[in-house]
Amino acid sequence: MMKYKKIIITLVIILLLNIVLTGFLDVTIKRPLLYYEYIFLPLVLIIVRKHFLKLVVFMGLVLTDIIYNLSHLYYFDVFNYVEKLPYLFISHFSIQFWVIAILGLLLFIGLSNFLIGLFDKKIIELGNKKYRINIVVAASFFLFIYTVDSLNGSSLLGTVQKGRTIINIRTEKRGEYNLGKSLFKDLYTDYKLYKLGQKSVHEIADFKNIDGDSSLSYKYFYNSTGNNEILIVLESWGGYLDDTLMQNQLAPFLQIDSHRYDVKMEKSYFDGATVQAESRELLNKEGEAYFSVINHNSCDIKSLIQKKKEAGYTTMAVQPFMGAYSVGARFKKLIGFSNFKDYSFFHDTLGYAPVFNNQYTAVKDEAVFEWIFKNTSSAKKSFTYCLSINTHLPFHLNQRVNKNPLYKPFTEKYKNYFPSTQSLKRYFRMSEELSYLAALINKYDVDRVIIVGDHAPPYLFKEERSLFSDHLVPAIIIQKK
Repeated sequence: MMKYKKIIITLVIILLLNIVLTGFLDVTIKRPLLYYEYIFLPLVLIIVRKHFLKLVVFMGLVLTDIIYNLSHLYYFDVFNYVEKLPYLFISHFSIQFWVIAILGLLLFIGLSNFLIGLFDKKIIELGNKKYRINIVVAASFFLFIYTVDSLNGSSLLGTVQKGRTIINIRTEKRGEYNLGKSLFKDLYTDYKLYKLGQKSVHEIADFKNIDGDSSLSYKYFYNSTGNNEILIVLESWGGYLDDTLMQNQLAPFLQIDSHRYDVKMEKSYFDGATVQAESRELLNKEGEAYFSVINHNSCDIKSLIQKKKEAGYTTMAVQPFMGAYSVGARFKKLIGFSNFKDYSFFHDTLGYAPVFNNQYTAVKDEAVFEWIFKNTSSAKKSFTYCLSINTHLPFHLNQRVNKNPLYKPFTEKYKNYFPSTQSLKRYFRMSEELSYLAALINKYDVDRVIIVGDHAPPYLFKEERSLFSDHLVPAIIIQKK
């Protein structure tokens, strides 16, 4: 019995480790209570003899678990997320962030080394029975978890809609959670998604919006003939489920001069991160088309931008942050934009001051918006695309906004609608940007403007995420009469 206690203690440690990692359940339903791979980890650690390799196996599994769930937190598949990670090193994080990150990594390495040493010490005491005992215990534990999970409507084979189940006893909400799941299976699913980016753009499925329609940009811009047209994708502008919050953000657009403009409120389906939204709006393709363009160094379809150029438009892509992020400058060039202006132009050439609402080196979104509206009439026919950045998470207000006389009464009015100070402050900042855009449309002469969100904000906690629609982002279409 004492020998089995050592195995049971190991399984308890594994279960506790998984419970810690189920913190991701607060942000995504992908992370189960227990990944099956952890159950068989002790057996793998017995087979692997060298201490260093055991440490690599253990840390590799935990880090893969963490990175996989982080990628889905930010609406990425894990493989494209890993490719994106190097761009963190050209982002501006505080010294405090890096100190915490380095200390956390060192603590993780030290704790992992301690646990492996303790495991090696205890497993020796099992003698020649260590293989048999581990196989029996691991297999029994796996079968128990798998059976319970199948009864609840989820299993290694799939969900109740696409896989097999024994007895469906789940409720709609209970079915969102898996007791057990295979991490390797999830990785394989992500890999198949990642491989779509290896295909040519024309091979990737067209984007299907609400009612099977095209993206809003294609719907309103592809065959339009206005002289001055602007598309703005607002970073993490999600659709609030509370009508009061949503109507407050849209209210400034109802004050736009109705003699000059028609204003229409719409919604768009979203699936993925910002790069997927750019595929949606600029290519009318599913998200992996962005990576297809980068991988093939070409765009083999007539994109919205190429169509506009054929119609005689001067095309320009603008953003307040550096074009190196996600190879953004290269993507814009490959899909046909004639001109591209980013942080280096607005800060280095025009002298715009930087802002620090997040880790991205950027100028103020509103300053770039105004530059666009001022310059849109410089060409006879122009199409301008802008991707904002100041509202990207992790978000904080700078001192200028905190001292804004409008900030305190605003927060007093809306604080009870929000579960966290950060979500309230970000709502204020996004409302600022929308109000500014409405004022610019009233001030300048443009033929058509579309403002649309890329995705709902990827907040850490479910109570913050629950403020937003899971699949829809808002949009505003302003057209000259």
